[in-house]
Amino acid sequence: MDIRREILRNTILCQALQPLGYKPGLTSRMADASPGTKLEYLVISGINSAWAFYDLADRVLAAGRQPDVIFDLAFEAQAASVRSRMGGKVNYGQINLLVPLITAQVLVYLEAGTTEDIDAILERTPDVLRHTTARDVEAIEAFIHLGYELSARHHERLGQPRPAPRPVLQGRYATVWDAARDFQHIHAVREYTQGYPYCKRIYRFLLHNLEAGVLPASELIYRFLLPEIDRADVVADMIAIGLYLVLTRYPDTVLFP
Repeated sequence: MDIRREILRNTILCQALQPLGYKPGLTSRMADASPGTKLEYLVISGINSAWAFYDLADRVLAAGRQPDVIFDLAFEAQAASVRSRMGGKVNYGQINLLVPLITAQVLVYLEAGTTEDIDAILERTPDVLRHTTARDVEAIEAFIHLGYELSARHHERLGQPRPAPRPVLQGRYATVWDAARDFQHIHAVREYTQGYPYCKRIYRFLLHNLEAGVLPASELIYRFLLPEIDRADVVADMIAIGLYLVLTRYPDTVLFP
């Protein structure tokens, strides 16, 4: 197995499949999408951004350890995601969650020769964040600022400008882990510092409810989690990660019976 190709495939699939399910309170994508979340925008973004994760896997494999910087590829993924489309940062949260997860996955693969142990991968992610560097802090700041820029551009096109102060991380934090401790109000940050607890729940739920196919299962867990998390976009991002974990653990699973 070429783990780089598997990661490429799975990042494309998880991001492209997630918006296909009907998610009341967010959008059905197929029928009532907002101008910034059309179905084609999310599919295009998932395909374009996936190559950065192939590069991430390749970088970890080549180093044989965690490289000196990984979050520069989050910036590259977000920059690539807007190619051939309008809209804002439709897969920003998914990119943010995938970078430490995939780094942990390849590190586990280097040690064990397999990616079957999903718990080991998820438990490794806080360690990945602790071993980031000042270069990662600089890179994640650039990634965040790019997200603000894409969002601002989108709202200006709609005639609804939304200026927002951009956080400054460089010079204040030595690692992404240090920065994350001051941003625990952000769902994705809280999720990856705690070992992806919601994503793990979604993964396990999907595995036990695949008889009718992955899309009905994703629709069901969305309805269960939305009142608890109270952010439709966050739940959608976590479902994408849950799908990624299913694909990683069972690459030949029948998703569409």
